Amino acid sequence: MFNSGIMWLRQEIDSRRRNRLRRQVLLKAVEEVVEIADPIIRLAHRYRKTLLPSVETAMGYCHHLVNSIPGPVRLQRQTYVDDPVVKALFLSVENMETILQQARTNAAPGEGKELFALLIMTKTEKIVYGHKQQGEMILRDVPMQAVTFIDHRIIAQAPDLQATLSQLEQRSLELLAGVAMEKIASLRLNLAELRERRARLSSMHRILCGKRQTFELLAQPDPENAAKIYELKDLLSETEKDIESARKDLETPDDTLEHLKRIMASPADTLVHREQSLRLNWMNIITEDREEGESYQVNLAELSLSEELKRSVVLVRFDR
Repeated sequence: MFNSGIMWLRQEIDSRRRNRLRRQVLLKAVEEVVEIADPIIRLAHRYRKTLLPSVETAMGYCHHLVNSIPGPVRLQRQTYVDDPVVKALFLSVENMETILQQARTNAAPGEGKELFALLIMTKTEKIVYGHKQQGEMILRDVPMQAVTFIDHRIIAQAPDLQATLSQLEQRSLELLAGVAMEKIASLRLNLAELRERRARLSSMHRILCGKRQTFELLAQPDPENAAKIYELKDLLSETEKDIESARKDLETPDDTLEHLKRIMASPADTLVHREQSLRLNWMNIITEDREEGESYQVNLAELSLSEELKRSVVLVRFDR
């Protein structure tokens, strides 16, 4: 009975320690995303408590996303020709070596003979014409889709896979905060432009009103001038309404906080992960399973940011 009580107490202490450490990690993440998105958020009422649940959601999503990326694929000169997956990703062995050398140069010094990282690429497709066998017949000038990967980048180099994954989780969270920053900055720019427009319209309105008063002393009122004044008045009224609407989005730090919270609470709306499986032949032409001839499967992931920036990614490993 005494031993079971001691065991329960130890488990309770361990559980509280884990919860305390977990909360510390969450609070640190909150401060990091706030610093990126807009430090003025710290003036919002109880911003940490407000952001904690949504940041926790975003961190869980980033963890799942990163751990869903295929790989690691081994990159080395000796097996470039024999490994169809590696050969599909690079135009030549020299192209691969150039990219790896840059990655080695940028890697932090450390122990171990190997480095793990994320390979990022742009996938392009084009139509080519060639021969295709269909049963006993050979068809000529058949349109086919050829795949090429360009704009290679290697990031998050580390001596072990877990360290690379941890870096990628952190970078994914920073990407979400960066999107919030762009949103907030865009709203501020829009408000500034509306205020500049109001200032220009007000100046034009004063000039035309003064001109009308001056001319009326010496001549008949100008109908065209009066029409312009009424038009400017309408434009000023519309601009005032737009300013009021735009101002409400950023009226207080709590409003800015809401923009960040919204993105963190729904990370899949911003950073999208999709499986990208391609069956290719030796010419990097997309084939189907039923087609004759040798082909192989290339399993990657596609990451897209706000459905605009799309990249193919795969985890890799290579000699230091």
